[in-house]
Amino acid sequence: MKILHVFDDYGTPGERVLAGQGSVPTVVYYLAKYAARRHDVTVLERDHGILPKEEFIDGIRYVRIDADKLPAAPYKLVKSFSGLTKLVWDAFGVARKIDKFIAREDFDVVHVHFPFASSILVNLNMKLRDKMVYTAHIGEERKRFALDSSVPLALKLFSPDLYLMKRVRKSVVLNEPLKEKLVKKGIEEEKLEVIPNGVNAKDFNLSKEEVERVRKKYGLEGITVMFAGTVTPRKGVLQLIRAGEILKLGKNVLFLIVGNLNLDREYSQKVMEYAKSKGINAKFTGFVPYGDLKALYSACDIFVLPSLEEGHGVVLTEAMASGKPLIGSNVGGILMQIRDGWNGFLVEPANEKQLADKIKYLIENEDERKRMGKNSRRLAEEEFDWSRIAERYLEVYEEIEK
Repeated sequence: MKILHVFDDYGTPGERVLAGQGSVPTVVYYLAKYAARRHDVTVLERDHGILPKEEFIDGIRYVRIDADKLPAAPYKLVKSFSGLTKLVWDAFGVARKIDKFIAREDFDVVHVHFPFASSILVNLNMKLRDKMVYTAHIGEERKRFALDSSVPLALKLFSPDLYLMKRVRKSVVLNEPLKEKLVKKGIEEEKLEVIPNGVNAKDFNLSKEEVERVRKKYGLEGITVMFAGTVTPRKGVLQLIRAGEILKLGKNVLFLIVGNLNLDREYSQKVMEYAKSKGINAKFTGFVPYGDLKALYSACDIFVLPSLEEGHGVVLTEAMASGKPLIGSNVGGILMQIRDGWNGFLVEPANEKQLADKIKYLIENEDERKRMGKNSRRLAEEEFDWSRIAERYLEVYEEIEK
């Protein structure tokens, strides 16, 4: 089978489909890597003159197309007419380049991961529709499906996700609640598959020396409560800091906030200033190398993902593979990753008191942290290993090829 993955993210210069480059690049990399063991796999990604035009990595053929870097994330651009114009112009240009590339090769399956250029591609080349798979890496459901009154007018009038899902052969979503919402939005149920993100648990078997290295590098002492992800409102980082304020733990407990601070700089600044004003022992690392991130999972004592909405957090699965007790909001894919009371706790989104209570319980009960951590690792190995997840995608591809 000849498989093409199209990774046309709006782009950070030099960003590529590899593990540790972000949630979506990591997912695409592992799907491509496992499929490449038995099939011919190509990843087509956009570049800004930084990466080689073509190369092979781990059995995967990478091809890059030239594309300009957009000035902001798509869902920020749609808030203004000029931004929307830039986004649409970019999508048309990228779609044409993708179509020209596909015309030169005969792919059995075309797997797309972003809805903008792909919504145009399905009209430029309507024959592709029957061989296309779209994975909706969706976290901001309310925005992308116009479920919130504050959504920009452009998204109220037109949802790229829904448009694309109605036209491709199969769409993959990360959790059952999202599938149910999409059926209500008019997507045919037989076109939808629920497949969560995975993890390579063996990658998180780290040495004591490596864990000690990051402890020293990031100044970790005592109990560490860790969050990882982009620091944006939907991730609930401010609610986590407010939970720390309720607990009044002083310097004995560190709230370690790991992840990009630049996607919503105004919000990040607000959270950092709030933590400082309330005397919370919090450290904001910004983006960290993937090797450090893996070691930080092992170095922390409790991992928290207090998202207000979430597709299927890769960071939660990685913390699971690291053998950590988890606390997360009972939304989206988190419900598949945390079994309440077994490998962690589920809390109501934005319920700072409930979040504080669960953090306090785990801080005070080391045996429970160990028990839940062991269960987390077991769950990662038995249900979320990438080899299992990739096989489920291959079943979808084989259905399309027939």
